[in-house]
Amino acid sequence: MSDSPVAGLRKAVEGISGLKLELNYPLSRLTSVGTGGTAKAYVAVEKVSALKQLMSVIEQPYCVMGSGTNLLLSDRPFDGTIVRLGSAFRRIRRAGDRLTAGAGATLERLVDLAIGEGFPGFEELAGVPGSVGGAAAMNAGTHLVEIGELVEKLVMVDAAGRRRIFRNDQLVHSYRRSLAPVPGVITALSFSQAVGGNPEIQRARANELTEGRRIKHPWRAKTFGSTFKNPPGQIAARLIDSAGLKGTVAGGARVSPVHANFIENHDNAASSDILALIKLVRSRVKQATGVTLEPEVRLVGFSAQELGELAPYAVSLTA
Repeated sequence: MSDSPVAGLRKAVEGISGLKLELNYPLSRLTSVGTGGTAKAYVAVEKVSALKQLMSVIEQPYCVMGSGTNLLLSDRPFDGTIVRLGSAFRRIRRAGDRLTAGAGATLERLVDLAIGEGFPGFEELAGVPGSVGGAAAMNAGTHLVEIGELVEKLVMVDAAGRRRIFRNDQLVHSYRRSLAPVPGVITALSFSQAVGGNPEIQRARANELTEGRRIKHPWRAKTFGSTFKNPPGQIAARLIDSAGLKGTVAGGARVSPVHANFIENHDNAASSDILALIKLVRSRVKQATGVTLEPEVRLVGFSAQELGELAPYAVSLTA
């Protein structure tokens, strides 16, 4: 993005209440893995009305960020706009038999409150990182439940700046793909308590899962969660481990010695180090097992040349 588009965006959003525009923003502050270049334009949004106006005037490619998990951003300046939802989108409230969570709320907090209110199924998501919006954008979950199975309605602002509401049967239910049926920014999810759960039993199950993940996962390391999707009928971590790749290093990046499907920012890694390690793992696993792993991590801002065979998995930015 040249200086002209930046100036154009600044002029377009000037006077919109509930927006804050910053230039040359360091993206490593926003990603859980701690890498990424700078965003030539970064917009923090505090109101739905402001988001609607932003989407109606934005012309350059944009990328929506939640808590920055499951996201690998290029080390180069990002030639587009990073959009991030602020504190106004972090509210969770109950009204009757419905629970509504803003996209900026953490999934951990939603799970905790849903369990306390007796909404069944949420206990299986205990320990899954990220924001509510990010979870919807990835249909996050475990082998037992995905968030898309629990959602009653998804609320979003589409690419034209219109507020849209979609029922569960209108959503895209696919493994690690966005639930949203159209491009735009997810702002909230709602859940219906058709059947009441048992908070005490659910809490015990959630604690069991959380403790298990703390033992099995490298919680204290900088990671973006799972790196690869589980192939049908198989587990990516086992395939990587069977190829002898635990502890493998590329620059400052390392395959976690704790869990093989986690890549750590072990020693001031650059995104290019992590990308190189992803490629290495895919190649070695293919050689050892014949299985081609697909990245679960969203790859943003890389050129086709940098990505090579990973090019089909790059995030398509909305213009």
